[in-house]
Amino acid sequence: MKKSSTKVIPFINQPDERFGPKLFPSDKNYILKEVQHRTEKELITWLIDYVKEYYETLHNPLGLIDNTIETIRSSSFDKVELFHEFYNDLAGIYRYKHGEVQLEFLFDGSSHYTKYRSEWKVTFMKWATLLLQQRVVMRAFLEITVFGINNKKQLELTLNRLRVYIEQHFELKIYKYKGIQSTKAA
Repeated sequence: MKKSSTKVIPFINQPDERFGPKLFPSDKNYILKEVQHRTEKELITWLIDYVKEYYETLHNPLGLIDNTIETIRSSSFDKVELFHEFYNDLAGIYRYKHGEVQLEFLFDGSSHYTKYRSEWKVTFMKWATLLLQQRVVMRAFLEITVFGINNKKQLELTLNRLRVYIEQHFELKIYKYKGIQSTKAA
């Protein structure tokens, strides 16, 4: 008797699991998801440095050096993974608001990857600047990056404060299993 071989053939339109679950029904722009996945570390690193710079510009325009400013300047932070959830929330909101499924024609010779990359980076930086104007966001970032939260429970509470503020700001609710839903009354 011949031994039959069984091959597993993957589905053609199966989503790539490393980019996370679909957050809403039309969350199918896989090029944009890949761009966001590949720029995560770069943008979070930029954000961590930008928080310090923004705080100093806003709260220390004369450049006076005190204990707080010295602590901020001398601090280093390499636990980028702590902001993974924050980044994914902003990335999902961006796809929800701007992630068209239908690819457009690009007449300038650039690829969709390049276009999405530049648009996502600009939007992320703009949103970060806008969010940092709020004390609760600035404080949460400084608590995590500069002043170092050692307690796991306190870290969870700080990250939840960030998430709640983002949901209120964008008027969206991000559920773990239901995905993104608008909180505006119809």
